[in-house]
Amino acid sequence: MNSVDAVILTAYLLCLTYFLYKIVQSFNDEFIVQVNEDSIKQQLNDRNLQDLLEIKFKFEKQYEYNALKQVGVGISNKSSDHSIYVDWDYSSFNDLEKRSRRVTRLAPGVTLDLSNEQVFSTIAPNTVLKETITAEDTLQRKSERKDKKLDTPSPVNLELEVAKPLIDLKPEKPSDDLKKRLGKFTKAQIDLEFFLELAFRFAGADQTFGGDRVHVLCQFTLRKLPWQAGLPWNPKK
Repeated sequence: MNSVDAVILTAYLLCLTYFLYKIVQSFNDEFIVQVNEDSIKQQLNDRNLQDLLEIKFKFEKQYEYNALKQVGVGISNKSSDHSIYVDWDYSSFNDLEKRSRRVTRLAPGVTLDLSNEQVFSTIAPNTVLKETITAEDTLQRKSERKDKKLDTPSPVNLELEVAKPLIDLKPEKPSDDLKKRLGKFTKAQIDLEFFLELAFRFAGADQTFGGDRVHVLCQFTLRKLPWQAGLPWNPKK
């Protein structure tokens, strides 16, 4: 092998390595969400609510970056003589920079005015409430879309849709601290966390409708998956 052949071979291997790296990076954007159920149970036990209230969450098996836009929540009233009220306007999400965000309950075709107070949800004894929630700042009117916009007079344009990720893993202008944490997260060196605080009120034979609120802090952990998890033949649901 002469010197020219060696240079060509080296250049070929460098290009091949680069393209393989780019292929791996294109699949390196999968993560899972884990719920800290022990913390929720401990808070309920500390407040003597373990026989009254149960909170569950529904997530996909795994997500691509910025595909997590909403959370499914199931709240069970385990009692036979108490009603539970969920105060959405007193509940909050936070993001990766600990910014507090208003919780919004989603419903098909909703056209609510986000500046107004949300109606609380009532859970009767021995029933389960199932809702889909997100942060208020992820929503926009369909009329605000730049693509596939309908005629302005259409009532469909007033509907709200989730247009932004609940947890932004590709922010345009992250702080220096967040940029470092996201870099470590992508390399699977650290996990990331966000929180949901739910506000409840309880009414029974010896409690009034306007009773004190009880807040339950729900912790979620984002865990980066190996790049192989993003391959097309691996199930995502």
